[in-house]
Amino acid sequence: MPVVAAAPLSQLRFQGSRPPQDIPQELRRPAGSDAAQGQPLGRENMEEAQFEPPQKPSEPPQFLKLSTNDKGIVTVQFARSPVNSLNLEFLQEFNQWMLWMGSNEETKAIVLTSAIPTVFSAGLDLSEVHNPQPQRFTQFWQSLQEMWLILNSFPKPIVAAVTGNSPAGGCIIAMGCDYRVMARGPKGNEDARRFYRIGLNETKLGFTAPAWTMPAYSYLLGSRQAERLLQLGETPTADEACKLGMVDLVVEDEQKCMESALQMAEKFLSVPQNSRWMSRDMMRREYLQVLGSEEDRNYDTEFTTQLISSPEVQQSLTTYMEKLKSRTRK
Repeated sequence: MPVVAAAPLSQLRFQGSRPPQDIPQELRRPAGSDAAQGQPLGRENMEEAQFEPPQKPSEPPQFLKLSTNDKGIVTVQFARSPVNSLNLEFLQEFNQWMLWMGSNEETKAIVLTSAIPTVFSAGLDLSEVHNPQPQRFTQFWQSLQEMWLILNSFPKPIVAAVTGNSPAGGCIIAMGCDYRVMARGPKGNEDARRFYRIGLNETKLGFTAPAWTMPAYSYLLGSRQAERLLQLGETPTADEACKLGMVDLVVEDEQKCMESALQMAEKFLSVPQNSRWMSRDMMRREYLQVLGSEEDRNYDTEFTTQLISSPEVQQSLTTYMEKLKSRTRK
């Protein structure tokens, strides 16, 4: 799959967050725009706001498995071995398919899950942040920003079926959904050491979770709990995460997780979609302001590049990757 630049923010916000067609024009304006800040829409802005539906990707997905049921609910399974880590190519493919499904009339709702047992997503591919190449890292980070904007401005219901461990980037994906169902552990498991975990654990690797995820983390957990977990890099078990508000429902295993996720997707589809979308958009608009403009995105990319490239962070990543290799050899 060729490496392409992230979509311009104006294009992204209108392709990835196309509202239901009966929404008044003034309510279609994205967060960070003139209208959202109380300024009138001029002719130039109105022309920019014209929606151009994205084309269906020409190639079959390499890292995703897609299936649609008779109710128009699309199950998107992450399938990048061995642990669904997020690299540039995965993010670009995911973003392209999500943009298309957001405007595809046959797609009514999305369930995000994993095709790989015991893991939802292990988070960022460490090869993208360990000794990064500047140009590629810029594309990678902006694709991650783009994914966050797409998820949080998506016009259709998204349910996460978290069927395995979900640290860091996996947790970020789940946070972008409308509802999170999580399996307690593998089927038939009673060993607490194998219970699945979720959370933003980046501090244990020597850097921070993206600044633009922190308002959402705080929104779900409450400010004090979010701060504590971010500082310590803790990943609660499914049951602990449910008590904190990080996930909405815990079930016994992967099969029940998928069943519950599909049921919840149907429940989201049972209400009028215009009002559902408007409610979601108004609730999330405030914490998307961190990435509300191209300037904001560029600043965040520059800051993160400097942070990741620092000797201290690189040494922490080297140490962590050596530990992973030693575990693999065992």
